[in-house]
Amino acid sequence: MPKNKYIAFVCTGNTCRSPMAEAIFNREAEKRGLDVRARSFGLAAVGGMPPSQHTLEVCREIGIDLSGFQTHFIYDYDLSEFEKFYCMSAEHVQILTQSIGISTDMAESLDIVDPYGGSTEIYRMCRDMIQLAVEEILRNVTD
Repeated sequence: MPKNKYIAFVCTGNTCRSPMAEAIFNREAEKRGLDVRARSFGLAAVGGMPPSQHTLEVCREIGIDLSGFQTHFIYDYDLSEFEKFYCMSAEHVQILTQSIGISTDMAESLDIVDPYGGSTEIYRMCRDMIQLAVEEILRNVTD
């Protein structure tokens, strides 16, 4: 069986946007039988923390259970295993490319605003934007 390829979803704390993106992407890639999977991490994350309550809630609404998810810091992973870094903001791209040394062609901004501290409706809107971004990424993924 071929080894999965990996992409990364990157945000700040790995409690809201990137866990949603990871879970949505993996569910959709699996449905399509693709050999690519997502992982997520935060550039300022404290490892081992749960997602935010609103993240859990709005993912549950679309049939995704993130109750077992734990946050990851950037260096929890070997960055060379990722084929692409999908960042939630241009600032995340800048940190990856200028401070961490990731090639500019490997990092892309999705421009998804951080819902942290917002209402459930704000998280829901964020989730829906992530779903649209994931659909676009999946259209461009080739085996």
